[in-house]
Amino acid sequence: MPGTRISRRRALQGMGGGAAAFGASVLFGACGGDDEDTGGTGGDATPASADTRATPVPSATARTGGTLRVALSGDPTGLDPSTSRGGNDHHWLYSIFDNLVNNDPTFQTSKGIAEKWEVVDDLTVTFTVPAGGITYHDGTAYSAQDIKTTIDRHLDPATKSFAAGSLGSIDKVIVSDSTHVTFKLKTITASLFAILGDRAGMILSPTAVQKSGEDFTNKPVGSGPMKLDNWAVGASQKLSKFAQYRKSGYPYLDGIDVQIVPNSSVQFANLRSGNTDLIMLGQKDVDAAKKDTSIQFVQWPSTGYTQVNLNISQKPLNDVRIRQAMSYALNRQAILEGIYFGVGTLANGPMTQASWAYNQNLKPIQEDLKKAKELVTAAGYPNGITFDFLITASEENTPLAEMLKAQWSRVGLNVNIVVVTATQATADYRDQKYPFFLTGFSGRADPDLTIYDNFHSTGAFNRASFNKTYTKEESQVSLDQKIEKARQVYDQAQRKALYDDIQKQIVENAHGIFFTHQSNLVGLSKRVRNFTNYGDGKLRLHELWLEG
Repeated sequence: MPGTRISRRRALQGMGGGAAAFGASVLFGACGGDDEDTGGTGGDATPASADTRATPVPSATARTGGTLRVALSGDPTGLDPSTSRGGNDHHWLYSIFDNLVNNDPTFQTSKGIAEKWEVVDDLTVTFTVPAGGITYHDGTAYSAQDIKTTIDRHLDPATKSFAAGSLGSIDKVIVSDSTHVTFKLKTITASLFAILGDRAGMILSPTAVQKSGEDFTNKPVGSGPMKLDNWAVGASQKLSKFAQYRKSGYPYLDGIDVQIVPNSSVQFANLRSGNTDLIMLGQKDVDAAKKDTSIQFVQWPSTGYTQVNLNISQKPLNDVRIRQAMSYALNRQAILEGIYFGVGTLANGPMTQASWAYNQNLKPIQEDLKKAKELVTAAGYPNGITFDFLITASEENTPLAEMLKAQWSRVGLNVNIVVVTATQATADYRDQKYPFFLTGFSGRADPDLTIYDNFHSTGAFNRASFNKTYTKEESQVSLDQKIEKARQVYDQAQRKALYDDIQKQIVENAHGIFFTHQSNLVGLSKRVRNFTNYGDGKLRLHELWLEG
């Protein structure tokens, strides 16, 4: 196959693009990331792809049994694949639910519930699925109809699914018989398989959905290898092996015990003392982790970025000059060094070097206080302006918000920092109560999932989409057109050119404000085996096993 040209079949099946370079599962002597999670190059920053040392050689045969002890910084935002919105939620979701298809470590499509699939034509994909033999955690039996029910639920406006935008090109799902499900599309969707390998393709127990209603997010029921036994908010989640899982002898673990430990230094101390098996390492502990031979450390390129998510339908951000001033007023190098301890790279947009769609010709915005002040004045605020800045408190967010506030104040952009819980932030921002929100995005297997959801006017994480009075500015209209075109092209070289232009427009018109592209950083105890560094940075905890 010459160059990067690929057939529509291969493109749809997720074979045309993946991470820039992940290699095998490289472990060295401990990852991080959200949808609301986290390069350009920046000074002496640690490259996002830096490798340090190899893992101990794993045993040849997987050992069954044992409980994996995990420490994470916060609860999931919810465990309903439709309404959960945090990138870190995947750490739980991928163990609880089975996907129709899966995104493998390098973003290729692999089997899930579907045993095979056929791209019949540009607008028709048929999946071959089991007639039975799959049981949900509530004891009910799976059927092919559940696939249609799951997709229809996402598309039902009453669900308020964050996956609805990604699935918007689906016209209908047809259950032909007990082993065949056909997706009919309205338009070509090059990213369809990547979409179905994410939350949108996690198949739910229809009985549990009906029984629990909105509480399904707290009582999730799938057919995955692990089931949720207990969730003490702010404290822990306990998952156990699902004895009726469709794959014999799997998973290897008896259980997963997740403790919520907000402080990354405490997590690291627990790992080093042998009280924890897996953590998402904080940047400040990277150097120590590299030198500590008593643990395993993993670092690989992240598809995620740190940012301020903007609602450009809200005043004053409906004026592009204010958004541009916010961007020019920032010293990104100071943010990288002061908040992220130099780990990562300066962001030049929403796509990172882990993606084939990364625009290597786009440079990070340089600090220009004179230009920022001129833009604020031109927007009609010669004496400055004050507005609210929504954040959730965390070890990282709180000092970052203070640094941003100080940098913006230099050009007359004065912000009041409003701190709320993650659940409240989701509701308030969606309900148009604040013009912007400090958050990150973890990236996705295909650039369409990152770009569409965040920057298309109907995207799930573009809060302007929830403003019923929003009149799209010229830049948004043209950006929508470009985003829609890019998802309807199979040829990767053509898509790359389109995404280069899209990223340039997003940055120049400040549809988002980006700080850094980060690395995934994971710390593991010596007894953990079979860890795989997935390109999306999400943990597949159910795949691990423990040496005695």
